[in-house]
Amino acid sequence: MSDKLQKYLAAGTAAAKPEQIEVEVDGDKWSVRRLTTMDVRRCYDVAYNDDGTPKESFNEIDAMIVKATEHDFDWNNKELLKAYNCINKNELPPRMFHNPDDYAVLSKAVRNFQETQEALLKEAKN
Repeated sequence: MSDKLQKYLAAGTAAAKPEQIEVEVDGDKWSVRRLTTMDVRRCYDVAYNDDGTPKESFNEIDAMIVKATEHDFDWNNKELLKAYNCINKNELPPRMFHNPDDYAVLSKAVRNFQETQEALLKEAKN
């Protein structure tokens, strides 16, 4: 078997722990994990209706923020959903982070994980 095939067979059967970074949002540390290609696809799937039109209450970035932080934050908390008048957990990020700068920090960390990670490492060295 080729080395390339071995590499992907090993990766497919290993219990890979996703990379994580911490960003500060609204005075709190938020742990953001790197999304896989499949995670991103699922986020797009839930953000659009069957006919391809976008959902009105949230977008794919909202879903990505939830997916990337759900290991660290209980987005399904019934009280939280009720407090922000949400039916779906993906509706929460833009409502909770009504300051666009706070929302932008999480959005950038999710969409540009590597770039954010490098910026955090550079900042830590200074």
